[in-house]
Amino acid sequence: MSAAVIRWAASVVVLVVTMGACSAAVPPPPVPEAVPPPPVPEAVPAAPGGYTRTMSLHTEAGERTAVVHRPGGLRAGMPLVVVLHGAFGSGEHTRTATGWDALADREGFMVAYPNGHGRTWNAGKCCGPAFNRKVDDVEYLHRLTEHLAQAEGVDRERVYAVGMSNGAMMAYAWACRRPEDLAGIGPVAGAMVSDCQPKSPVNVVAVHGTADRNVPISGGVGPRSVTRYNYPSLATSLTPFVNADRCTPAPKRNDRAPLHVSTFNCVSGAGVTVAVVDGLGHEWPGARPSDPVRKLIRDKMSPAPLDATTFLWSHLRGASAIS
Repeated sequence: MSAAVIRWAASVVVLVVTMGACSAAVPPPPVPEAVPPPPVPEAVPAAPGGYTRTMSLHTEAGERTAVVHRPGGLRAGMPLVVVLHGAFGSGEHTRTATGWDALADREGFMVAYPNGHGRTWNAGKCCGPAFNRKVDDVEYLHRLTEHLAQAEGVDRERVYAVGMSNGAMMAYAWACRRPEDLAGIGPVAGAMVSDCQPKSPVNVVAVHGTADRNVPISGGVGPRSVTRYNYPSLATSLTPFVNADRCTPAPKRNDRAPLHVSTFNCVSGAGVTVAVVDGLGHEWPGARPSDPVRKLIRDKMSPAPLDATTFLWSHLRGASAIS
């Protein structure tokens, strides 16, 4: 292995920590999240017949890129999962940390990891460079999925958006503005920061920790927030989707501490599912950053009681877009 490859791999490990960082309307303090991402290779070896590569689209905000993983042997009509990184993260390090490629290889779907503008997403009223420059990220993500539907044969009725922190906020915003684009969303450690009156039901599977000090589950300004944004609570963030699908006011609960899962029964059958994890901070449960990185950015970190990637897919995969 060459020295250049080793240095590149080391850079990727450092960047994994950025996935959960909150975005800010002002430049963040010099923390590991602000380290520039390493160059993303144009092609990475994948399973026979498949590929992992970087694609680009021209937009009003300039060239936008996404890392796309297609397992070998897939035919037209495959589902697509769009994974949205946290602020100051990137598609590549989110791909490394969350395990979506391996799950896609097993389950037979395509994954796209788009990159935000200035490593952030304009989720409506927040955050960072993308918000400040009024970048239309919903339009970009719509065009990305349209391109993959036409070029790769992705099933437009089975497109799912999942994201962490600022990426979760972006998933909410996308579902609010263009619910017809999506069969479901999976926001992790995020909040709604967009005006939202979805025109049609969307399957929502949300994951949040009770000890999140960046985007508090009960709302407000988190003690570790970089944005100092007054976030709505998880319950408030979900209300537009509960109302749009005329869900029952009282969900069915399955409490097996430290994991508490609530499922709303909704008219369309799309449903709203919420997983609350006792003691979990601002992180993607089951993500795999290296131990040295964990020690660098967290006071302590204990194993999460679920793998968010598998949990989200198991609850989203049966949903289809409702027109």
